[in-house]
Amino acid sequence: MIRLIASDIDGTLVRDGSHHINQEYMQVISALKKKGVRFCACSGRQYSSILHLFSPIADDIYFISENGTVLRTKDKVLHTWAISEGYIRPLMEDLRKIDGIEVGFCTPDMTYTEGGEDTALFKLLRDGYKYAVEAVPDLLELPLDNICKITIYHESDAEGMCAPIYNSDWMNKLRVTCSGKCWVDICAMEAGKGEAYALLQEYLDIPKEETVYFGDNMNDLTAFDETGVSYTVANARSEVQDSADIVMGSFSHDGVLTALKTILIAL
Repeated sequence: MIRLIASDIDGTLVRDGSHHINQEYMQVISALKKKGVRFCACSGRQYSSILHLFSPIADDIYFISENGTVLRTKDKVLHTWAISEGYIRPLMEDLRKIDGIEVGFCTPDMTYTEGGEDTALFKLLRDGYKYAVEAVPDLLELPLDNICKITIYHESDAEGMCAPIYNSDWMNKLRVTCSGKCWVDICAMEAGKGEAYALLQEYLDIPKEETVYFGDNMNDLTAFDETGVSYTVANARSEVQDSADIVMGSFSHDGVLTALKTILIAL
């Protein structure tokens, strides 16, 4: 029996960066809750951005935000994972050697960018993703003890641009994950969507075998390892499709919604 469902957002439920979601999701998730099935929105997005998308049912669901570094309900933070402060300055020095990328520092409640409010990253986070975001002169002048994620943005190939990081010793110190064509996210090695989903299962006392997870990108693979059944969408990366138990319709065809309805009917 299924008792817990989690889903990624960008590329799985909606187009990357979109703030428009089929409102039928809210109805189906509410119907699932009445049948005893909990739902968790699990995303690389900031909590406030996820909250905006799911505001009609926010009191009834769980949230995994910032690529698995924050686990919470609407009213209570259950757990956070921070990057070791000693890693941040030398990592940023290496990132600043890569031309063409923009970098953001994420805390559980705020994202900080450099270069003013006219940068592509700032405008995308504020206007597209509806983030709480602040531009600062120098990210390294911020307090560094509560940074849960460092996000790297490039307009078309963040993963390729970050090759110097992927080919460095940072891969042995931090978790470096592609979250979309424009995004690479860096967090503590012990953090991730899978780790957060496993902790939520423990918190709710729901065994892995009674859970489902929907995702589309490399940052979802750790969650695939922590779920009973893994689903992906037709628009997902080939590596993710190869790893999933079930491949369904793309986000543009509301593939997850169809699957949720099937699960609801079967309850």
